[in-house]
Amino acid sequence: MKNCLKHKTEQVGRRAGLKTWVMALGLAGWGMPAQSATGLMDVYQMAVTHDAQLAQARAQFEADRRVVEINRAPLLPQLSADADVTRQDSDLKGRDNTRRQAGLSLTQTLYRKDQFARYDQADFQRQQAQFALQEAEQSVIERVTDAYFKVLLSLEEVRLAKARESSDKTQWERAQASADVGLASKTDVLQAKSSFDLSRSQRISAENDLDVAKEELMKLTGQPVSELKEIRLDTRLNMKPVDVVTWEAKAESNNLTVLQSQQAASAASKAIEVQQSGHWVSVDLRGQYQHQSYADYEEAYASSYQDSNALSVGVYASLPLYAGGGTSAKVAQARASYQAANQSLRNAKESARLNARVQARNLERGLELVRANRAAVVSNDAFLEAAEEGYKVGLRNMLEVLTARTNMFQARRNLAESLHNVVLSRLRLEAAAGSLTADTLQRFERLLSAPRQETVPTVTLDGDAS
Repeated sequence: MKNCLKHKTEQVGRRAGLKTWVMALGLAGWGMPAQSATGLMDVYQMAVTHDAQLAQARAQFEADRRVVEINRAPLLPQLSADADVTRQDSDLKGRDNTRRQAGLSLTQTLYRKDQFARYDQADFQRQQAQFALQEAEQSVIERVTDAYFKVLLSLEEVRLAKARESSDKTQWERAQASADVGLASKTDVLQAKSSFDLSRSQRISAENDLDVAKEELMKLTGQPVSELKEIRLDTRLNMKPVDVVTWEAKAESNNLTVLQSQQAASAASKAIEVQQSGHWVSVDLRGQYQHQSYADYEEAYASSYQDSNALSVGVYASLPLYAGGGTSAKVAQARASYQAANQSLRNAKESARLNARVQARNLERGLELVRANRAAVVSNDAFLEAAEEGYKVGLRNMLEVLTARTNMFQARRNLAESLHNVVLSRLRLEAAAGSLTADTLQRFERLLSAPRQETVPTVTLDGDAS
């Protein structure tokens, strides 16, 4: 009877080990292909049409770009018309009358330093607004990709948590069966039970994190996304070496924050000219036509109320002499603001260079980390198998088996995270250099496969997939 129970316990153990490795292979991507899945570009297209931040940036750009038209308007002819009807009642007999008056006025700026400077300044502001919109478009790509891969990582954690929970439950049942026939101690049962309880709580936490990640993604898309394409754990990345100096130079010259700061500094320099115009002469061409007529008066006084037409054209010049020192103060203020804008530009360039260096190194180290995590997965799988075999023959205790299983699942989680971080680091490097576009995102799309697809992709982020 005892031998029969022992044989049954060994069968349970073999089934548990087989189940563990079937799950492990499933986590690596071997299984039935999904019917359909949403890709990164699909999510991006949803976000482009829904994202509130991008819609706000587009509306703000439409408002900001009008500054050119607003500041060009004073340089063009200014035409106005006026008219009035006045009824005059007089104490003098026969002096009552009605006067009608209408006129046209035309003003053309010939020279106003402030208006010309504001027009030049407006063009810099328009370009700054254009770069701000491009940065918002780039931000959508970053936020979509970050949220997308956050869902993928959370999904991977849920799968690992469920697999570990199932394995720990089997291990607990196995320990209980062994204890029933005297082949395991009560301590082994308690250790297996505590590991199962912990893995169950981790599974619940992972499922909650997945729900939160999906909600964050839905905020961008405006609609729920049921299934996403994934990066398989056995996906191979081919990537050209990153030249840090080259990317640093690109970031300094093409980073969108840097470009905005350059335009802001140029606009600030024109603001000095605007304030200096308070010391300069202003010259305008003015023309005026006036018509005046009278009615409702007595004929005896007709000579006093004759209709008239008047036309005047002239050039008018004005030179400010003294404004209480206000003009000089405004010039000094504008110069200080220009210095502040230059310092902001310097900070933007330094930040762009730093970001490029950081992301380039993150990318380089990330590829090394992927290779290290792949090796860790293999070694932890082997160690778990050895620990389980050692436990069967009494060379290992239950705690060592449970620790080995925890490390095996953690190694897979680390591999998934490092793969995602490589993609995000490359994307952020492109963003630092101001070259992140939808076409760039299309390259990242090639990394993705339908869940449980059997074909293993090898992808080159710098070019076409192979």
